[in-house]
Amino acid sequence: MTGLTQILGPASETYAGYAWDYLRRNSGYARDYDVDMSSRDPSEITNNSQLRYEAVTDNLAHRWGLECFESPQSAGLDALVIWRQDAFPGALSVHYHSKTSRNNDATSFKLSNFDCGKQHYVKANGTRISVIKSTDFWLQISGKPKHIADEDQPFSVLIDGGKGARRRIDALRQLTSLSRNGSDNFKLLGRQKAFAKMRNALLAYDIRAEGGSYRDVAIALFGAENVRQNWDSTGRFLKGRSIRAYKFGERMVAQDYQSLLPKKTL
Repeated sequence: MTGLTQILGPASETYAGYAWDYLRRNSGYARDYDVDMSSRDPSEITNNSQLRYEAVTDNLAHRWGLECFESPQSAGLDALVIWRQDAFPGALSVHYHSKTSRNNDATSFKLSNFDCGKQHYVKANGTRISVIKSTDFWLQISGKPKHIADEDQPFSVLIDGGKGARRRIDALRQLTSLSRNGSDNFKLLGRQKAFAKMRNALLAYDIRAEGGSYRDVAIALFGAENVRQNWDSTGRFLKGRSIRAYKFGERMVAQDYQSLLPKKTL
C-alpha cells in the first residue's frame, strides 16, 4: 500500500510519469512483479537504476505496456521505467552514426549533450532504449549504437508515417528544444489544469486505499475549513467531487493509465 507521503506528485510530472505512478499502485502488476523476481536467478537481479539488460522473463511485463518490470516501490526519477513503443507512440526510433561521419557536427543529437537524467535498457538484439527525463519532461529513443555505454555517438531521428506519427513529430520537436536550450530553459505552458486532475486522483485513491473516507479526501483536496462549512450543504458537491476524483484514480490504476501514453510526450 502506498504511503501518503509518496503521492504529492510523481517525480516526473509528465503523462508518462503519471502513467507509471498509476500502474505501480495496481495490485495485479505488483503480483506479476513478485512472481518475476522470485523466478529469477539472484545474479540477474540488479539495483542499477541507469542501465539494465534484457532478461528472459521480461516479456511478462509486456502486458502492462513495459519492456521490463520495475519495483512498484520505485517512485522517484531513478525508477527505470521503459515503455514499449506499441504502448508509447511518442517513443522515437533513431539511427546512430559513426563519430567520424559527416553527420557528426555541432548540430548532431548526442545523448551526452542532454544535461538531465538518462537511463538505458539493452535488448538481446543490441537495441538500446534510452529514456531522457526530468521533473518536467520524458522522452524515449531506441536504436543500435556501436557501443552500449557510449553516449557520444551522434544520431538522427527516423520518423515513419504510421499510427502515432503526430506524437513522434511532437516528441522530435521537444527533443530539439531540449538539445538547443538545455533542461533549465525547457518549459511547457498550459499543463497545470490537466495534471491537477491526475494529481488529485492519486491523492484520493491513496487516501481511500488507506481506509480514509470521502470526507478525508475532501479535506485533502479542498481544505478542512471549506469542508467544515460546506460538507452538509445542499447537493453535497464536495463529496461528489471527492467521489469523482477517487473513481477517476481507480480507473487509471486498473487499466486506463495506458490512455495517457498516446498523449503529447510531456
